[in-house]
Amino acid sequence: MKIFTLPDLGEGLPDAVVREWHVHEGDEIAAHESLVTVETAKALVEVPAPWGGRIEKLFAEPDQTVNVGEPLVGFVAEGSNQETSQSTVPAEASSPKESVIQEEPEKEQVCGASAPSRSRADSGTVVGKLEQSEDVLGAEQGLTEGPKRLATPSVRALARRLGVNLEQLSTDGGLITAAQVRSAAGAKFSAAEIATDQAEQNTRKPLPERDLVKAQEPGEIMSPARRAMGLSMSRARDQVAQITLCDDADISSWWGSEPALLRLIRAVQSACAAEPTLNAYFQDDQLSPQQPVNIGLAVDSPRGLYVPVLKDVATRSDESLMAQVADFKHQARETGIAQSDLQGATILLSNFGAIAGRYATPVVLPPTVAIVGAGRVCQGVVVIDRWPAIRPLLPLSISADHRAVTGGELARFLQAMLAALST
Repeated sequence: MKIFTLPDLGEGLPDAVVREWHVHEGDEIAAHESLVTVETAKALVEVPAPWGGRIEKLFAEPDQTVNVGEPLVGFVAEGSNQETSQSTVPAEASSPKESVIQEEPEKEQVCGASAPSRSRADSGTVVGKLEQSEDVLGAEQGLTEGPKRLATPSVRALARRLGVNLEQLSTDGGLITAAQVRSAAGAKFSAAEIATDQAEQNTRKPLPERDLVKAQEPGEIMSPARRAMGLSMSRARDQVAQITLCDDADISSWWGSEPALLRLIRAVQSACAAEPTLNAYFQDDQLSPQQPVNIGLAVDSPRGLYVPVLKDVATRSDESLMAQVADFKHQARETGIAQSDLQGATILLSNFGAIAGRYATPVVLPPTVAIVGAGRVCQGVVVIDRWPAIRPLLPLSISADHRAVTGGELARFLQAMLAALST
């Protein structure tokens, strides 16, 4: 049996969680076709086959954690049949940690990231390199021939939710998109779905117990998402000189008729146009304003915090943005979010007020330089034509990296957001 071990995905994390197998024992697979989707550092990463052959053994079950260097897949060895190859793994080895490949050292074929006890050089494929941060995750590297697949993990998850068979969709050789899946399902974004966030703001009912983040038991191993969050927070603490400004936006002109999250997205877009230095990266002591505006949206889930990205919001319709937000929320709770959807944020937005709280000090995640926090809408007293009036007020808390952004720039950005939300 030829063993392919879990490769080092380049994230600084020692393991990954198996989320979805794309093969079964006995299947034939070609080199570079997708073997399995794993979750690590909050990204879903597809691991391709390092070579072609027949699958003899899958060493992990879905939702099982596999350490780097542990057996992932066993292939039937060349020149052997299924029956003889099975004898190389003892029947009593019930888990990857217990499996022992009983062959002569000169015949042993172990590929992937080597286990600590192995002296043999790593002969496998490093699937990708992901930066240890919540805001930007690096792109897949290394393979000269990509996996032959129909769609990304997030699109496959959407297809399962809508009951669409991806095999029946024509792509002319390209990847199937979420828009094609929705079109095939006849799923059009409804007014009720657009108003989801508005309803959450209005009702303020406690989340159902099944949606609450369960407290971890003492000594429980943290999920990859939570560990990645910890790494990102430590990085932000060590690198960012943070400042925060707060104010309230009078939203009486539209409150109750439009979704609050959509108005927030458009207000961030408008403020970035007015003060572009906050839609930027700060790296190597250089401030680099970015185009277009890609908003990283903080999404809470039982697994931890995800920050998927709404890309190029200025060119997107309201319906398209809210449909993608709904997809991200579902993926964060049920399937995990694909690596490509976690890349490229230029500014961050946290709508924490949908749960509770009015003001906060949102944490800036480098290399971005700003994050907008929106609190819980409340009724407040404002002065209208020298008379007091009760109006719905949306609290805003905007943090920026003072190494790159001046107080005046931050104040003008806040001013632009207030103006956009008040009309």
